[in-house]
Amino acid sequence: MQVLKARRITVFMAIAAGLLVNLPAAAIETISDPLPGGAQGPEMVVIPAGEFRIGDASGRGNDNERPQRSIALDQAFAIGRYEVTFADWQKYADANGLPMPDNEGWGLSARRPVIHVSWRDAHAYTQWLSRETGARYRLPTEAEWEYAARGGSQSYYWWGEQLDSSEQAPRAHCRGCASSRLLRNKTAAVGQFPANGFGLHDTAGNVWEWTASNFTQRFDGSETQSASLFDNSPRVVRGGAWNSGPVYLRSSMRDLKQPHHRDYALGFRVLRELP
Repeated sequence: MQVLKARRITVFMAIAAGLLVNLPAAAIETISDPLPGGAQGPEMVVIPAGEFRIGDASGRGNDNERPQRSIALDQAFAIGRYEVTFADWQKYADANGLPMPDNEGWGLSARRPVIHVSWRDAHAYTQWLSRETGARYRLPTEAEWEYAARGGSQSYYWWGEQLDSSEQAPRAHCRGCASSRLLRNKTAAVGQFPANGFGLHDTAGNVWEWTASNFTQRFDGSETQSASLFDNSPRVVRGGAWNSGPVYLRSSMRDLKQPHHRDYALGFRVLRELP
């Protein structure tokens, strides 16, 4: 196993002037595993073990987000600080002689989240990262994703109950989120919008994110488990996207896609298990 590169940074969550989120300062531990040739894997944030209420408590969500219940995550894990980018994917494509996914001609795509990747594509990428680094990478389960995306909150959005977003200080990238006119009708480069309480960016908006979990209409706990690679049933996607309305950005929002599906508003972030 290669030596893990780790560092600690201190992030004050009132990132932008005028931001209405009232979150305390938080010490964020980030890690990045080295890849062959001197490259680095995705930047990951260490998420502490803990317990939270998964699902909708507002009454404004869908039936498949209820009943809300307590979930305990007994092991800390690391998850991508950002959605996997085209630059991240380029390293994988070059190492395996694969064509790059379509970037829709949006330009400057290295820092945009990779799109047009299926669940199986994302799974293959995590397997490659695991082989190259000696660590265990995978997609997050639905429970792990929501716990990380909430950043310690239990509100409708991770920042509160209302969107309350202006074009001067938008909190997320979506249709109706007051994103810059230059970003409308396409993805944004990762990290342009405020981080949540765990230091993660774009857990609301930009692109939908694949999870490891099968989608079940009845919210009974089985959907928090990892799906088999050979299972063709729908997978849970989370977080909303650049072409979603604000209600799709709520932390409990669940949707489904077939594992072979690819489109221009669908990407992912990776999870790294910790010793």
